[in-house]
Amino acid sequence: MPDPMLDRSIGALLGLAVGDALGAPFEGLDRDSYPRVLDFAAGGMHGIEPGAWTDDTAMAICLAESLLAERRIEEGDLLERFLRWYRAGENSAGGKAIGVSPKTRATLEAFERSRRIDAAAEVENAGNGAIMRLAPVAIYFRGNAAEAGRSAARQARVTHTAAAALAAAELLAALLVVALRTGDPEAVSRAAARAEHPDLAVRLAHRGKTREWISSAPRAVDTLEAALWCLDRADNFEAVVVEAVNLGGDSDTIGAVAGQLAGAIFGASAIPERWLTTLLSRDRLAGLARRLHAQGMSE
Repeated sequence: MPDPMLDRSIGALLGLAVGDALGAPFEGLDRDSYPRVLDFAAGGMHGIEPGAWTDDTAMAICLAESLLAERRIEEGDLLERFLRWYRAGENSAGGKAIGVSPKTRATLEAFERSRRIDAAAEVENAGNGAIMRLAPVAIYFRGNAAEAGRSAARQARVTHTAAAALAAAELLAALLVVALRTGDPEAVSRAAARAEHPDLAVRLAHRGKTREWISSAPRAVDTLEAALWCLDRADNFEAVVVEAVNLGGDSDTIGAVAGQLAGAIFGASAIPERWLTTLLSRDRLAGLARRLHAQGMSE
């Protein structure tokens, strides 16, 4: 692709979906309880087909379309899109919402009753849903890191209000902006090491940890740490996401977050063709990324 930054923007969104689809059949399984994942598979708790994805990608599509329509984070519009996905399967992989956590379900149902954009305040949620869908924000606001961080927190807050989840969303947005601008994994790692928020600084000392100390729990900070740990141990897109989905536990979301970072660094052109050929809605996802890149804030 002649435009490296556009390649990285498309890579961030496609990478999210690839990591989600690669890890989805193994979600909820203990680490090393299944053969090492190298390619798409079918089955799992959601009974998906190879190349299909879950709530991570569906909610990212909702976020992308809301940004393109509103040109900012408009919480009411975003929640309405999430609700249509949850109730009617809009933007889902197979016609119905899958992978919705109990806390996100409770928030969307509270919003359905009240139409209050602060419905998430009723549910303390530090889960990784705040970061799994984030790539569209970073692509759109890549030219303004401060706005990327603010918008990352705003999109997170519609479903996740815990301080740790909001801090993880702000940091991941900052890291994705660095990745999109530079394509440099070392620059991303250095930016992560400078995290000062008390909910992040200790937990993101990932470079000194061995695999058994990396959590695969579905919490935002754990998932971000796991994705960065994988990024530090690989020098190409495929190796990063393969490492991620083989951590077990919340494998689809670890894959989605690692895939966003790896795609934003290495670009769509670095994603193996065998995965792109099978990935559900590949062209739609790439088209959304192109529009976000074209309409958003460039440097």
